[in-house]
Amino acid sequence: MTPLPPVLSVRDLVKRYRNGTLANAGLDLDLYPGEVFALLGPNGAGKTTLVRQLLGLARPTSGSITLDGVDIVADPGFARRNIGFLPQGSFDLQSLTVAETIEFAARLRGVPPRQARAAAARLVEQLDLGPFRNTAMHAASGGVRRLAGFAAAVAAPARLLVLDEPTNDVDPLRRAVLWDLIAELGRGGATVLLVTHNLAEAERVIDRLAIMNAGRIIREGTPAALRALVTERLRLEVTAARPLVPHPALAPDGNSAFLFDAALLPAVAAWVAELRDAGAVLDFRIGPPTLDDIYAAAMAPAGPGRSAPLPAGARQ
Repeated sequence: MTPLPPVLSVRDLVKRYRNGTLANAGLDLDLYPGEVFALLGPNGAGKTTLVRQLLGLARPTSGSITLDGVDIVADPGFARRNIGFLPQGSFDLQSLTVAETIEFAARLRGVPPRQARAAAARLVEQLDLGPFRNTAMHAASGGVRRLAGFAAAVAAPARLLVLDEPTNDVDPLRRAVLWDLIAELGRGGATVLLVTHNLAEAERVIDRLAIMNAGRIIREGTPAALRALVTERLRLEVTAARPLVPHPALAPDGNSAFLFDAALLPAVAAWVAELRDAGAVLDFRIGPPTLDDIYAAAMAPAGPGRSAPLPAGARQ
């Protein structure tokens, strides 16, 4: 079977600002139909600059961006008509209610009034926003405004959805619903570009990811492929009854998690089992690295107490 062409194709994209800052340094990226793709990186990595160029809000210094084969550098209007966008910042149409905001966003994208109203009603129901449907946006909580912004981004058909930190301020129950909807969008054929730091939750819905740093994509692949690059590391998670003095082989990765060399598994397992038998540890789990671990390994050089970096230029 011939593979489907990419919905979004970025080639040798360079963006240099007038002050000399190189925000994007030769990016190459393809996103395919039905794919949920996560873009990761620290502040200043160039993620926002890339998104602004996708939306036609900034012009590349050089390189190309095509959406369904259309040059959206030359035709930014095509991008704005065919990309649904949830910005990281506030999404406030202050005088409108939650339901009106969603309906208005759909109509702005060309959805007829009756269908826009139906889409708003459906999304209000799916996101459990019923109690807030008639709440003015300026009076809604941050989480409700965030969910309304997400609904506004997806209320109209789009070739590409760009969701920047979609779960910010959202309570745990509605976050789970939101992640389910993102996965459902992908299964329905939508292409989703997800910019997030919430890797623990995003891991269950994404198909591929890229890690950016200093304007470049330094790692790209499926979660499984990138996880395979750190097979020499394992993760220990503990539920402790009291503060622990870590085993010398363990590198702390938060308050209750540790990374260690896989070759030391017998010694670490025996150590934590002994602590459990003594009542110092209530429970523990040893497993493969998470996406957070992969991200940390990509960003940090090797050193005492640090994960070994992933091989440079790894793209799987």
